[in-house]
Amino acid sequence: MPLYLDIVIQLAQGQQYFLHYNMVILSNNSTNASTQLIDDVCKKTINNAECLKILESNPQALSASSYKDLAQAALGLAIANAEHSQTFINNLVKSDPKDAIKECASLYQAVVASFKSSKVEIEEDPMTANYDAKIAGDDAGNCETALSSKGVKVPEISVRNHVAQLYSSIGDVATALLD
Repeated sequence: MPLYLDIVIQLAQGQQYFLHYNMVILSNNSTNASTQLIDDVCKKTINNAECLKILESNPQALSASSYKDLAQAALGLAIANAEHSQTFINNLVKSDPKDAIKECASLYQAVVASFKSSKVEIEEDPMTANYDAKIAGDDAGNCETALSSKGVKVPEISVRNHVAQLYSSIGDVATALLD
């Protein structure tokens, strides 16, 4: 009887190993596919290295199996970032109510709205999603222009403008690749 148990255990272990091996291969293929999607998008953005850093650190982007999935993930990140920036700028207006900062607060309402619209439009109208992603970056650029034209230096806003423009570029490229 012990011989029979040994054979069953060996078969069971062999099957577990085989199943585990297949799962690892599938997982690696999935990761390779999403990494390729990320590479395809990032190399066309305004900053490949920063784009890779953002998307490769996001589990949703890393599990993307299509450009649509990647666009959804990227725009989700863009919305969260823009909302955080909007809150920062709105709070800054309370303590430093310069016209340029007020203008940025207004522009960041538009940045958030454009990213949100872009994410919704992925399903309904990819061309509009692409346009909205681009416009979000334009509004962040307009904030930077408002600051510089009025001689106001707020590095914390300038960094946020740069990041919003990067997310806009990522969203632009990802939505342009949708069918």
